[in-house]
Amino acid sequence: MYYSRALITLLLSLMLLGCNDEKTPAELSSGEELYNYYCKDCHATKGPGPYMEHYSRDKAMKPYKVILMIKYGYNQEKHSMPTFDQLSEQQADAIARYVVGLQVTQLLNK
Repeated sequence: MYYSRALITLLLSLMLLGCNDEKTPAELSSGEELYNYYCKDCHATKGPGPYMEHYSRDKAMKPYKVILMIKYGYNQEKHSMPTFDQLSEQQADAIARYVVGLQVTQLLNK
């Protein structure tokens, strides 16, 4: 009897752990998920940044330029962006494509 209760408790615990939908940062894969986790807070308060402001008015950036900013950051007199070297190439690419897609949408809605 004791073993069956212990087994049932163990199985229920494992099932509940498996229902956790929250992903760790390393498990995030879509551009929107990654952008929301790594980028949104800062860019919502500080804006797109000097490079993105220029491109969002005229034309969409190329994904590789966004990837370079994500992976290596930049530091200018009044503006800077940290590096996100913990992101894989696939994650950086997903964010870049998401950001470029947002820019294209803005340009089409003008």
